[in-house]
Amino acid sequence: MMWRHLRLVRAWSAAGLVCGLMVLGGSIATAQGPAPTTVSAEPSAPPAAVASATVDLLEASRAGDLTVVARGQGQDRVRLAIHNTSKRRLNVIVPPGLVAASKVGQPAGGGGGRGGLQSMGLGVASNRQGAFGDFQGQATVAGLRSVPPSGEVRSRAVAVPVGETIEVVIPAVCLNYGRPSPTGRDTLKIMDVDAYTTDPRIRKALRSLATLGTSQGVAQAVMWRLCNDLPFEQMAERTGKVMNLHEIVLASRFVELLDESSSSELLDPASLADSRIFLQVQGEGVLGREASRLNRQLEGLRVLGLPLRVVETGTESLPAATAPALALRVVLTDAQTGETRGAIVVSSWGAANSWVPLGKLAFRENSSISVLDGPALSKTIDRAVSGAFVTVKPARRSVGSTTLKVENRLPFTVGHLLVRAGNSAGSPSVPFSAVGVGPGRSMLLPLQAASASLVEHVELNGL
Repeated sequence: MMWRHLRLVRAWSAAGLVCGLMVLGGSIATAQGPAPTTVSAEPSAPPAAVASATVDLLEASRAGDLTVVARGQGQDRVRLAIHNTSKRRLNVIVPPGLVAASKVGQPAGGGGGRGGLQSMGLGVASNRQGAFGDFQGQATVAGLRSVPPSGEVRSRAVAVPVGETIEVVIPAVCLNYGRPSPTGRDTLKIMDVDAYTTDPRIRKALRSLATLGTSQGVAQAVMWRLCNDLPFEQMAERTGKVMNLHEIVLASRFVELLDESSSSELLDPASLADSRIFLQVQGEGVLGREASRLNRQLEGLRVLGLPLRVVETGTESLPAATAPALALRVVLTDAQTGETRGAIVVSSWGAANSWVPLGKLAFRENSSISVLDGPALSKTIDRAVSGAFVTVKPARRSVGSTTLKVENRLPFTVGHLLVRAGNSAGSPSVPFSAVGVGPGRSMLLPLQAASASLVEHVELNGL
């Protein structure tokens, strides 16, 4: 889709990500809580005589080891009641690409008509509200994930003891625009997306979204476009709680890449990450020569989990991009012996097909410019941008724990993040995986510490 046709949303780009649309995500933020969890009285370590097996939800259901009852829970969630009829403790995997289909008035083709209820495309069992998918295949930064967050163990499997029923709530997206959402009184049928529709684009899109991970707003925009041919322009006119304009931009690019892809299974994650972050280092005099050296060393490295596309030093203007994209212009300044100082000018390429300033921040590296290399500078830039555009602050406190409000002002969904649990430089770093904080959105995360001072690192996947 050509974004020059989105004339209705050009005013958004002038405002930037910093303002305005954070309000759109606020209603979600106030309602956010920890992700749905399974409840079981079973001891954490089963008796030695109890056999255990990991099974696929659909395969185990067909084999008679599980009975699964799915019920609606509004326009963004489905509740599964999973009963273990076998003689083993089962770790049940909810695979990507499942649909909870309405039994009344819902054709297997997956679209068209006004009768019946919504069918729902499912995320994964470990998703927090507001996230969608497993965030598999995303790069991680070695050495940062030093302290596992207590209470934050997230698993793709749902443990179901012998003879017991476990209920789990899974984020979902509507597949039939305009139909009523299923409620707790409505029973849905769980099936693979291949059984739900013969459309290869819908099959590939749902599996890719559920595997690679994004925000629920992005996933919803993609599926309405593919399942119901709903124009992105029409979605842009009705932004709000379900999706915002940042998410529509991401959804549009996903659909373009989907149509260009030759794979029949999943969208290549590398295509989502390519040319998303542009970077240029500048300096005057001696610093100019050092800037040229650093530019060459930065090519191919990553910032915010995405590969850098380096713009040659001396180039006056940044190249055109496809939305969404970030530009980081690093300006080296004079510094004392033994350190390097500078500023980072951050811009965003959005729906108006132009670079829009997002902000400017200072940085300092504790090594002289003559010994500073590309990898060290990339980490410094990463830390500075992460802490400036993804912020944390306490929302609630209790003895030994804090609920953090995470706000994302980047034009991408945050997949993973690293938070400093305390106010001192020596405080431990706590990782959160598969968070799925959408652009212009907020989310609440539990932290087993008295406080958290900043976000040290975020990882994006371009979606």
